[in-house]
Amino acid sequence: MSADIYGNLLTAMAVLLLSAIVVPFFSDNRKLAGWLNFALVAIAGIILLNISYASIFGDESSVFDLGFLSLTGMMDMSNIAISIGSFKLFMLLDSFSAFFIGLIIFMAIMSAFYSMQYMEHYPDYSMKPFYVNFPLFICGMIGLVTLDDLSVGFTIAWQMMTISSYFLVKFEFKKAENVKSANKYLILMELAWLLVVVGGFLIKGAGLGDSVHELTYKLGETGPVMTYFVFGLILLGFAFKAAIFPFGQMWLPDAHSIAPSPISALLSGVMIKTGIYGIIRTFFWMVPHTEGAHFNGTFWGVVIATFGVVTLFIGTVQSMKQSDIKRLLAYSSIGQIGYIVLAVGSSLVMFHSESEFVKLMGLIAIVGAIYHVLNHAIFKGLLFLSAGSVLYATGTKDMNKLGGLLKVMPISGIIAGIASLSIAGVPPFSGFASKWTIISTNLLAGSEVLFLVVFGIIALFTSAVTLSCYVKFFGLTYTASGAEWNIKKEIKEVPGTMIAPKAVLTILCIVQGLIPFFYYTTIIDIFSKSQGSIFYHTFRTFDFSKYLDTTAMGVSLTGMSGIATSVAVPVVMVVVFAVAFLIAWALKNSAGSTERKADTWLCGYQDLHNLTRYKESNMFSALKSFLWWTGGNVKK
Repeated sequence: MSADIYGNLLTAMAVLLLSAIVVPFFSDNRKLAGWLNFALVAIAGIILLNISYASIFGDESSVFDLGFLSLTGMMDMSNIAISIGSFKLFMLLDSFSAFFIGLIIFMAIMSAFYSMQYMEHYPDYSMKPFYVNFPLFICGMIGLVTLDDLSVGFTIAWQMMTISSYFLVKFEFKKAENVKSANKYLILMELAWLLVVVGGFLIKGAGLGDSVHELTYKLGETGPVMTYFVFGLILLGFAFKAAIFPFGQMWLPDAHSIAPSPISALLSGVMIKTGIYGIIRTFFWMVPHTEGAHFNGTFWGVVIATFGVVTLFIGTVQSMKQSDIKRLLAYSSIGQIGYIVLAVGSSLVMFHSESEFVKLMGLIAIVGAIYHVLNHAIFKGLLFLSAGSVLYATGTKDMNKLGGLLKVMPISGIIAGIASLSIAGVPPFSGFASKWTIISTNLLAGSEVLFLVVFGIIALFTSAVTLSCYVKFFGLTYTASGAEWNIKKEIKEVPGTMIAPKAVLTILCIVQGLIPFFYYTTIIDIFSKSQGSIFYHTFRTFDFSKYLDTTAMGVSLTGMSGIATSVAVPVVMVVVFAVAFLIAWALKNSAGSTERKADTWLCGYQDLHNLTRYKESNMFSALKSFLWWTGGNVKK
C-alpha cells in the first residue's frame, strides 16, 4: 500500500470536514445547502470509492494522484505512522478496512441525495445542525475503520462519530422524549468507548498511541487472567456499538426510530457495523502468534456465537411486536446483526477445530458474515429510506393508521416490497445467499460440533419470524386499507430525488441476490490480501475451488468425506418459480374457466370501515402472546 493512497484518504476526510464548515452558512437556503452537502460528500465519495476499489481489487495504478496531501513515514503491513510533533498516529488501510470504507461512503452518498428533499419535512427546525454533523458523522466512521490503535486515534474517531450522531439523533429536540433518548444513546456510547480503551490499556506495557500491531505483540507477554479481561472489555465495548443483545435494546430502538430517516439509514445500515468491524479486528487480527500466548479462540468463539444466536432471535421477535414502522425496523436491525455475530463467533470456533472440514466451514462462515454485512447495509438502508417516504407522504409511522398506500405510492410500494423480500431471505433477493451461508455452515459443521446445529436451527426458525415482520410491515402499510380514513392530507408519490437513491439500492438488492458468486470470490480475496489475521495464510493457500463452487448458477459448499452439500442457487429458484407459475396458469386456463369477481369477505361485517379493518395488534397475536417473555411488548 503506497503512502499516496493514505494522502488521498486524508484528502477525502478533509473534504468532509470542509463540508461541515462551509455548508451550514447556506443552511437558510435549504435547496442550495442540500445540493452543496451532496456535492461535497460525493466528491469525498469518489475519492474513497476509488481507494476502496484499488485496495480490494489490487489495482493501485488506478488510484487518483490528487497531490494535495502527501505522506511519508514508516510503513509496516500496510500500516503508516503519521508524525504529529513527537507523537505518531497510526493508520491502517488494507482490503478489509477498504471494504468498510466503500460501504460507509456509498450509503452516505445515497443518504445525502435523499436528504435534499426529505429534510423539507422539518420546516420548524434549522438545518444548520444537520449540515454540520452529517459530514462529521461520516468522517468519524471512516476514521474508526482506518485509525490503527485503541487509544488516541481510536478516541478521536469514536468521539467524532458519536457526538455528531448524537446531535443528528436529537434533531427534533423540541420533543422532550427525543432529547431523553438521545442523551441515553450518548451516555451508553461513551461507556462503550471507555470499555474498549480500558481494555487496551490492560495489556502489559501498553502505551498511549500504540498501534494494534504493537498491542498484539505485547499481548503475548500479558498474563492469562488479564488477557481474558482485555478481550472481555473490548468485546463488551464493541457489543454496545454493534447493538448485540442485551446492550442494543438499551439504546438502538429509541435512537434509530427518532432520528431523521436518512440518518436512521446510516445508523442501522453502517454505523452499527463499525462495532462488527471492531470485534473482527480484535478477535481475528489482535491475536498474539507467539508461543505461550493466552488466547483461547474456541472459548471466545462460543461466547460470541451465543451472543449472536440470542441477539438474532430476541431482536427479531421484538421486531414482530412493533406498531411503529421505524421501531420495527430498528429492532429488526438488532436481529440481523445477530446473524452476523453468530457467523463471526461460529467461524472462530470452527477455525480452531482440528477437523479440516470444520475449518473449511469456518472460512466460509466468515465470508457469509461479511456478505451479510454488505447485504444488510443495502436493504436496511433502503427500508429506512422507504419508512421515511411513508412518513413524508402521510405524516405518520403508525401502521394502525396506514394501509392501501400501494395505490397512491406504487413505485415506493414496489421498492419496499423488494427490500422486505431481501431482508426476509426470500430467493432470489440478496438476504437469501448470505443467510443461507451462515445457517448451512453451522448445520454442516454441527456434524462434529453439536451445539452449532442447535444455533443453525434457531437461525433458520428466526428467518421465518423475519418474514412475518415484513409481511406485517408491507401488508399493513401498502396493501390492506386504513390510510383513506386516518390520513387527513392528500397522499401522493414522493419526489424523484427521494425515489432515485431507493431505486439504486433496490437494484443492488436484486443483483446481490442473483450473482452471489461475485461477492463470495471478492470477499475471499479481501481476506487473502489483508495481512495479520489468524486465517491470512489459510485464505492465501487454501484451494477453495475444491470445496466452494461459485458459478453463475449459485454457490455450493461441497462436503468432505461424504458430508452433504449445501447449495444456494438463486438463478435456479427463479427458473423453478417461473415454471411453477406457467404450469399454474396453464392448468387454470385448460378447462376454459372464467374469472368471477366478488367483494372481499369481511368476516361477517357488512361494510369495511376503520373499525372493521385488520390492525397491527391482530397480526400474529397468538405467536406474540406465546413469546411475550422476549420483551419489546407494545401496549395496545
